[in-house]
Amino acid sequence: MIKLFQYIIIRLTTRHATSAAIIFEQLYQSKREQPILIINYHPSEGIAVPGPGISKKQEMKEALRYLKAKEIKSKQDKSSISMLEGVLVSMG
Repeated sequence: MIKLFQYIIIRLTTRHATSAAIIFEQLYQSKREQPILIINYHPSEGIAVPGPGISKKQEMKEALRYLKAKEIKSKQDKSSISMLEGVLVSMG
């Protein structure tokens, strides 16, 4: 009952019901922790796989392999290939 009264007061002081609902949630609802889900895209498999994060170097290698495997490469693809190769060489 108290929450309804609080919402009515907020609704009377705002223009839209949606903005009143957002304000009410921010003020009176307990903060919910949302789980973080890491999604890795494996180009060889063609699917997104949830799981532990992979290293940046491995991710760049997979992206480079995917770009090199494309039959028709755009100008941007060629640029990305050379940039990724340079970064991987500098990483050692």
